[in-house]
Amino acid sequence: MSMKSKETNITQTINQLLLTNLLKFVSLSQSACSQTLSHHRNSLVGYVYRYGKKIFPRSFSYFFLLSLYRALAKKYDPRKDIKRIDLFNQMIKNHGGVIEKLLIPALEHHILALSSLNPGIKIGSGENITVNKNDIFDQDEKTILDKYIEKIEPEKYEDYVIFLDGHENTEDWLKNVIGKDFEAIREIEEFYTDYFKNFETEIKAIKDFYIICENLRKIYLPNFYSPSEYKKIDFANNKDSGFLMKKSAIRKRFKVNDFSKLFFFTANDDYMHPTILKGDDCLVVKTSLANTNAFRGGLFLVNELGRICIRRLQFTMFEDTYQIISIPDNKKYSRQTIPALDNKKKPRNDYILGKVIWKSGFTIEQENVDNKNQSLFDTNEDFMIPEFLNKEQSVSNTESDLFAQPEENIIKDKKKRA
Repeated sequence: MSMKSKETNITQTINQLLLTNLLKFVSLSQSACSQTLSHHRNSLVGYVYRYGKKIFPRSFSYFFLLSLYRALAKKYDPRKDIKRIDLFNQMIKNHGGVIEKLLIPALEHHILALSSLNPGIKIGSGENITVNKNDIFDQDEKTILDKYIEKIEPEKYEDYVIFLDGHENTEDWLKNVIGKDFEAIREIEEFYTDYFKNFETEIKAIKDFYIICENLRKIYLPNFYSPSEYKKIDFANNKDSGFLMKKSAIRKRFKVNDFSKLFFFTANDDYMHPTILKGDDCLVVKTSLANTNAFRGGLFLVNELGRICIRRLQFTMFEDTYQIISIPDNKKYSRQTIPALDNKKKPRNDYILGKVIWKSGFTIEQENVDNKNQSLFDTNEDFMIPEFLNKEQSVSNTESDLFAQPEENIIKDKKKRA
């Protein structure tokens, strides 16, 4: 017998011991495990007794560990304060080889499923700002999990959706297919009902296992940046650049949940010097004059005579006409007044494109942090929304502005520096 054949036989023996010991640990027979292995249901015997490679295939590893998790879940007893993930971790620690041979390939299968959820992202080019509608991870958790299950079990999931959509008309459809043999119809209906009830149980297990995989991925594959946790935010005026930002940090710091509305913009003039310098990268949340809540003033991205730029705006009423005042921080420029309404008395939604909520390299001296009037951070105080906008559209108080500050505070700052 050649050396290679001996190594294969040794590996086969090790693999057999690992799989059989794992099944024994969770009290699961090979036949019962096969029923929950998806498209690998007829392959378990081959993997147990004849598989001679050092690492199991990704898909098999995922479904095998999923089957073990489903068996472990039956042992879960909240009255004893035992968590399912603790049982799973105990299984990993008690059996050498699980991490390399099964867990890592299973996590890679999980990652591949995550990475394939998006069909692609289209942002636009130059200063043409568009909202990305394709990022599945900008949507709610239920939508993400449904798409994830669709990737994990594509054939079953498609059949399941068709079954649910057409369940009310199933009997009529069966009559057209097999005639009026009501006994046959009843048997087929019972088969599919049981089949999809079992799949609903599998769906529940996959959703739970998704959380297990996400936790273990952070431990064993920490260098993978999951699209469920990170968002690539592109530049409106530089299509080749962008930053990867952690969603939890964005939610916590800026109170923004709709990540599709976020983009970066590189300041292109010195109008806001020294607050924002030319070349500073600024994070902007897409908004318009009619649906932003920051009408006590702040920094906005605007379309100024066809040129996109950053301006400090305040909103006021003068002689029964609402006006937008553009206030430069740079002393060499003068303030500008822009009508807030167009000729049809509608808000000029083409003027405001977004609100600046952060800039790169932002720093603030500690002595100013304790002085509320000197702080550049948003104090989240109540403010009045102009009546014409309040009538146009109701707004929420969820956005945050790092740079909003009343005009009198700007004047005090300048006097203090002078």
